[in-house]
Amino acid sequence: DESVTKAAVGVLGDLADTLGVSTSMLFKGSTFYIEFLGECLESEDAQLKETASWAQNAISRVLVS
Repeated sequence: DESVTKAAVGVLGDLADTLGVSTSMLFKGSTFYIEFLGECLESEDAQLKETASWAQNAISRVLVS
């Protein structure tokens, strides 16, 4: 269901954005989100693509910190 996918992408971004560096081990230890966000970025749904891009950037900021 697309609404569940959008919510899941939002949660990933919110985790990274809200909890910051404390989530770095989660994202470094589990790479499931890379393929998941990649698939979302290929979606035809503009809102899903925008949210996935935001989440990807939030996670990248955490991993670089």
